[in-house]
Amino acid sequence: MRTFLAIWAGQVVSLVSSGMTGFALGLWVYEQTGQATPFVLIALFNAIPPFIVSPFAGVLVDRLNRKTVMLLADTATAVSTLVLMVLFNLGQLELWQLYLSALVTSAAGIFQMLAYQTIVTSLVPREQLSRANAMVQTAQSLAAILSPVAAAAAYGTLGLTFIFGLDLAGFAVAALMLLLARIPQPAAQGAKVSLLADLRMGFDFLRTRPGLVGLALLISLLNLMLSASTVLSTPMILGFTTAQVLSVMQSVSSVGLLLGGVWASAGHQPRRKVLTIVLCAIVSGLGLAASGLQPSPVLIAVGFFLFMFPITTINASIRAVVQVKVPENLQGRVFSLIVMISRAGVLVSMLFAAPLADRFFEPAMAVGGALGSGPLGAVLGAGPGRGIGLMLLVSGVGMVLAALAMYAYPRMRHVERELPDVKAG
Repeated sequence: MRTFLAIWAGQVVSLVSSGMTGFALGLWVYEQTGQATPFVLIALFNAIPPFIVSPFAGVLVDRLNRKTVMLLADTATAVSTLVLMVLFNLGQLELWQLYLSALVTSAAGIFQMLAYQTIVTSLVPREQLSRANAMVQTAQSLAAILSPVAAAAAYGTLGLTFIFGLDLAGFAVAALMLLLARIPQPAAQGAKVSLLADLRMGFDFLRTRPGLVGLALLISLLNLMLSASTVLSTPMILGFTTAQVLSVMQSVSSVGLLLGGVWASAGHQPRRKVLTIVLCAIVSGLGLAASGLQPSPVLIAVGFFLFMFPITTINASIRAVVQVKVPENLQGRVFSLIVMISRAGVLVSMLFAAPLADRFFEPAMAVGGALGSGPLGAVLGAGPGRGIGLMLLVSGVGMVLAALAMYAYPRMRHVERELPDVKAG
């Protein structure tokens, strides 16, 4: 557990510094364009690699040294950040370069995430898996809270180059923690086969366990509902307030993610994880729906607080189910296929988000628009950003319906009872 904590601390530092870069680049993009579409396109390019690269990344994570995989993935992301910093200082940074960087860092992030998840299984006792997974999620919530405020303060005073430099320093800290750690590598089982044969083993394992597929489909549906809305919330908020207010709102709402992570980390491991996942998804959907009701910083922050609070428990519970039900030497492949299925919802959402916002929801909810002049306009308000607000409301309701529909599927509902636990290593 001590080794896991050291690696986790290094990842926290890297996540915070990388979060600062992401927020600062968002401000720079909005200054350059004032449009919502670039935000969606960056998110789209982030969504493509998980869907395409994940299966092959899972095979390689199961074959290679997982510590080395994490180091190489972090190095690739650091190099991408360095290139952006050089381009910015030369005055040549353009949007297409951010899209390309999103592709690179997202692909590297898949390798890093899969290796990290399997390393947790190797380093943490089985009874502590939910807690450790919750800590991994809590690290992301810490970054979500600290990064926007720190980046907003540094962006106007120290500049984007300083933030880039902090990001590179964060990568160095994470790499040092990994280099000092001793991480056991699971023994390979059976004769060495081709890459495609290894990939097929993962497909066959998951195909014969429809309960796990059901969990992946549930996450895909949730991602379909929430991904575009959360990306579009940034230009929606900037449409009626300042970057400083945006940073405070994001940090305050991210307290929900942090407290949810602390609660999941400190609390007992839930006995009925699937039921816990579904109930948390319902609460999360109601919070997202509330955030779209009015152009109010307080209401949006409260809504996103409720939306984020259960996220850690959802992710930690799903990971714990997979870690207990899947042999360790197959976990990279199985996790990667679950990621591919679950991220399909993100990809579809990103493809349709900008056209829906710009061509339907925003014009319809404008003053005098088809919906803005009717009952919806009276409740939600009409004007800039209210179309995106309606998208958040619809997405939140969709999350609730998706959770209820998937829980009605018996194989997913009973997966904990029907699938045997693998033997502890």
